[in-house]
Amino acid sequence: KKNCFYKFFFKINNGVNYKINIDIKKKIENLNEECLNILKKNGIIIIENALSENDQSKIIENFNKISIKENRNLRKNETLLKYFEEVDIESFESLKKISDYFTSKVYGKVLKTSAEFHIHDALKIPEVIINGDNNLHIDRFLPNMKLYYSPFDINENGAPFCYALGSHKIDNQYINFIKSSKLFTDVDPNAKHFLKDKKEITCKANSLVVALTNGFHGRKPFLEKTTRKLVFLQYHKSYNKISLLFS
Repeated sequence: KKNCFYKFFFKINNGVNYKINIDIKKKIENLNEECLNILKKNGIIIIENALSENDQSKIIENFNKISIKENRNLRKNETLLKYFEEVDIESFESLKKISDYFTSKVYGKVLKTSAEFHIHDALKIPEVIINGDNNLHIDRFLPNMKLYYSPFDINENGAPFCYALGSHKIDNQYINFIKSSKLFTDVDPNAKHFLKDKKEITCKANSLVVALTNGFHGRKPFLEKTTRKLVFLQYHKSYNKISLLFS
């Protein structure tokens, strides 16, 4: 398990691109070593045509059923309304297969999670910048992985996910930044070293992003009044600091 963990967050792999197409209609084994090398080197991979048509349809149907009325996870400011609901991942077979594959390779074991259905409605442009949301930031304390699935197209105006390629790699410079930074975002002057290769991840419908989020990541602010719908998979409940003691 420790070897799995180390390969993704510490080692450098050269000569691979950050985007690859995967046809989920083929066997899950098509998520192969090439995909893993892309993730190891860059900290991110985009899987297009990711889920089965059945799962994509069920996810869209679920988004259509979500109401903001009496939503316990509602957050609002003058420019943005956002809320989410959790759904059992077992409802989406192809999404669970991808989650199981990447957690087994990155953490050394399959991790449990739920599917978080997030809805962001842009109310006013320009959007207020909130640190740790719509700017580049890092998830601290232990290396982290998240999956983001979009059943719809996301263009440059619709708050696409952004990532600084290679910024997840832990070395002395990364450790010193963690020790000295008070903000852990792209506004810290010492963050410039990690932001040399920033990418906006616009994507087609039925695309999934796998990101090592101890690297610099975040969504771009909305540039027009629109709605962004994403399914988030997070693993902090099933793999945390205590888990490291038993890895």
